[in-house]
Amino acid sequence: MKPSIAVLPFVNLSNDPEEEYFSDGVTEEIINVLSRVPGLQVAGRTSSFTFKGRTKDLKWIGEQLNVKHILQGSIRNSGDRLLVDVQLVLASDDSEVWSEHYDRELDDIFDIQDEIALAILSAIKVQLLGEEPTGTFKRYTNNKAAYQLYLRGRFYHNKFAGPDAYQKAIGYFESAIALDPTYAIAYAGIASCYLNMWFYRHLPAAKALPLMKQATGQALALDNGIAESYLALARMQMLNEWDFASAAASFAKALELHWNAADLLSQHALYLALSDKYAQAEEQTAVALSLEPFSLINNFYAAYVYWIAGNFEKAVEQGQKLVALEPSFWGGHLIIGLNLITLKNFPEAQEALENALEINYNGITLSACGVLFGLSDETESARDILTQMISLSKNQVVANYDMGIVHASIGEVNEALGYFQAAIDQHEPPMLFFKFIVRDWLTESGQDLHYKPLIDQIIK
Repeated sequence: MKPSIAVLPFVNLSNDPEEEYFSDGVTEEIINVLSRVPGLQVAGRTSSFTFKGRTKDLKWIGEQLNVKHILQGSIRNSGDRLLVDVQLVLASDDSEVWSEHYDRELDDIFDIQDEIALAILSAIKVQLLGEEPTGTFKRYTNNKAAYQLYLRGRFYHNKFAGPDAYQKAIGYFESAIALDPTYAIAYAGIASCYLNMWFYRHLPAAKALPLMKQATGQALALDNGIAESYLALARMQMLNEWDFASAAASFAKALELHWNAADLLSQHALYLALSDKYAQAEEQTAVALSLEPFSLINNFYAAYVYWIAGNFEKAVEQGQKLVALEPSFWGGHLIIGLNLITLKNFPEAQEALENALEINYNGITLSACGVLFGLSDETESARDILTQMISLSKNQVVANYDMGIVHASIGEVNEALGYFQAAIDQHEPPMLFFKFIVRDWLTESGQDLHYKPLIDQIIK
């Protein structure tokens, strides 16, 4: 096994549970710096945080995360003092490799993190890699209050919990920027929030994308060495602008800056799949999942890669893994249902999609149910879905694609063409997948001939 480590969430021993954002933030910073160490495999943040509060069986955790060593610790705010304990252990037998206690002034937060980082890197590299450390944390601000606000923003950003959490994150990022207008990575955080709210239909494109583009531009103008900024830019270029050449360059820059980040690798895998590079996409997906086996979003993107590549059974298995990880995550049920439609297993597809719809009643889940009914010759049920989507569109974002695909599933080609053309004109993300949707659902009765000119508009 190559040198490997997981950093478990540091325990917040402060009296105030609201200080949890700080202990989580310090943990995430340590994961970020360790993941840049050449030759060291580092379990991703999301997977490591799956074991928050479950540190009794380190051997089992090591097996689940496929790592040899585990770093754990605790943080306590005591007046104007910050007390930090860290311990590096061998997962196989719980034996201690290295430990340290830090007692510092709270105002010295950056110095504390630098000292801990160097000490951890030194111990890990001496113990695991046999060489001295070469770097430490990159400081994006010297304003300690701004930094703590940024950590609060990351705390809500990482919840992946919908628009309310993203809006809270944006508020904290903006407060951090108010204290330090040069805080580039806080702008990158804002960009990521707006991009996710647009992509998952929480905000319309006209509102979210200009704010996302503005934040990305400000982040890059202030600091062109932030991988997160290039990832946000690459996603925008791929999903909204459909400029795959520019997206390739942005992904390359992001990977150059942070080659060992699972979320970056999974997004790049989706780019490769959409570029018809299926083998490379699946290979990169495997690497991303090895780093983040418990990440919902990375497993979700993996399922999309398998679907695009035509591995429908594997996509279903990936969806089942998602449901096992988090039954309340609608995306797992959705991906199962979509691929079971392709496999013409309509009864089980309906069960999966009804679960998705119950958890998240939106245009995405409604349109999937409409397709199911349309392709299984339940035309009236499909029409009822169309009625529901029209009603929903008064209060939520319902994409033109959502309407078009249901009309297509019941053979209403002219109506479908109108919606699909509008979706292309507005660069709706689902249209990037359109050629695969036509491949899987719209080839009978020669329907695909009607839609080929649309595909030609998308794939230049």
